[in-house]
Amino acid sequence: MDQNKTLPSENLGLKAVIILLFLALFWGGNAVAVKLALKDTEPFMLAGLRFALGAVIVGLWSRFIGIELKPKRDEIIYLIILSLIFAAQIATFNMGTKFTKAGRASLFINTHPFFVAVLAHYFIATDRLSVGKIVGLLLAFGGVLIVFRDDVGLDRTRILGDSLVLISGGLLGILAVYTKRIVQNISAYKLLFWEMIFALVPFFGLSLIFEAPDSHNFTSRLFISIAYQGIVVASFCFVAWTLILKRYSASKASAFLFSTPLFGVGLSKLILDEPVTPYLIVGVILVAAGIYVVNRGFKFLNGKK
Repeated sequence: MDQNKTLPSENLGLKAVIILLFLALFWGGNAVAVKLALKDTEPFMLAGLRFALGAVIVGLWSRFIGIELKPKRDEIIYLIILSLIFAAQIATFNMGTKFTKAGRASLFINTHPFFVAVLAHYFIATDRLSVGKIVGLLLAFGGVLIVFRDDVGLDRTRILGDSLVLISGGLLGILAVYTKRIVQNISAYKLLFWEMIFALVPFFGLSLIFEAPDSHNFTSRLFISIAYQGIVVASFCFVAWTLILKRYSASKASAFLFSTPLFGVGLSKLILDEPVTPYLIVGVILVAAGIYVVNRGFKFLNGKK
């Protein structure tokens, strides 16, 4: 497959920035929705229900706008690999969120821009690491850490949850770079649809093996949570993010998603009454500075006049 068919733009326009901020808001609410849903079901079943709904929505929308979803023979292997990474990423996120706070889950899942920046440097010819990008990413992530400065515990269950979500962040970084490489030649809608369809096999299979049937309680809270995750996050957000990756720099776009845990903290406080630290303001300033440095580049940091 020709991976250089479409070259991404380094510059993010206003429309792209607005979309990225809305994605950050919606993804910030995802950890809260997952935490609520896990009161009524288990991680693998939740993932299966969420992406079964997402696949239906994407399939219907694709049919409505006339996009062909049937994969070509040479695309199937790429889609299967993508779906396996995707399934592992979602499974570790759901399991990790079960054992930690929603706000902390938002923090650790958003380590993925570090993985994106490093992997993109080696695997995406037009998306190299620079001093400016590194400084911006470090500023933004430092701001996120400050938000949680006084909320680091030694509880073993919490550590397990944090570790699983951190692994999920790494897998999300791998997923973003792999998606960017293959989306140049495969329709974003086709990619998303089959990514979710193929992932249903491990989701429901693992649920059947490891999760007790009586652990699933189909309450209104669960239905609302699945609707949010399936329609807003799994459908709209994933399509928008895939299209962003197709057109813009992966590491610069990912930098905007560092605001996700800030939205996650606010929504966790509002909905789950999780504590918010007084360091939030400092964190917001550093995250904003990091976004500015990565997006504007600070040419002098990159050795340019």
